[in-house]
Amino acid sequence: MKSIKEKLKNGESLIGTWNTLGSTMATKVIASSGLDFQILDLEHGPFSLSNIHDHVASSKYYDCSCLLRIPDNQKWISLQSLDQGVEGIVIPQIEDASSAKEAVASLKYFPDGNRGFSPFTFSGDFTNGSVEEFVRKSNLDSVSVILLESIDSLENLPEILKIEELDVVYIGAYDLSKSMGVPGDIFNKRVVSKVKEATDLINKSGKAAGSFVPQNEDQVKFCLDLGLRFITYSVDTFELKNAFLKVNKVFRSLTKD
Repeated sequence: MKSIKEKLKNGESLIGTWNTLGSTMATKVIASSGLDFQILDLEHGPFSLSNIHDHVASSKYYDCSCLLRIPDNQKWISLQSLDQGVEGIVIPQIEDASSAKEAVASLKYFPDGNRGFSPFTFSGDFTNGSVEEFVRKSNLDSVSVILLESIDSLENLPEILKIEELDVVYIGAYDLSKSMGVPGDIFNKRVVSKVKEATDLINKSGKAAGSFVPQNEDQVKFCLDLGLRFITYSVDTFELKNAFLKVNKVFRSLTKD
């Protein structure tokens, strides 16, 4: 089974989702669907760092890559998450090349970065028996995803794209719409134009672009046509609620007096 890193390097389009429920059973269900990846949302979901490794193991059981969005660009959180086995880190609120470099460096061991070192972890198979290979593989396979969420950050995109170890640039459409004066109107022509402009630059750099949270087939096609290939389909909570809303609506219509 190819890793998410290999798929990205091969130029493949990937689909995943946001995992916010904080339940390892939900993580198993999502992974069993055949998605390429899922993102544990430590920024908005009720996750605990102490059980991230259980989510990772649950996801990997079904060959679904497990990434994690940290709540802030702080290397200690990246360190904890990577040591527990996540394949990559999603870092929010990146504004410029300096903060992007700092974020990427926290994912890599020396000489590629400044990640704190201990092989006695889930990610290191709890042993220092093959330290050199562990470091090499970790630096090679770890996936870096940064979130650009403002007009200012998009203006700094050309410099950000010069960072070699950066894998995915994700444009937060909701926060971008807010910074453009049309909060929540993510499909506003001005917002879409900005995302398209950024996506073209990202694709030319050889990195993968992501944006929006499509919730149906037409929106997925819209994202692909835009040039995005890191697709974050919906959110687990929305999909669960939406399924029961539909059946409840049918039930109420069938039992109406």
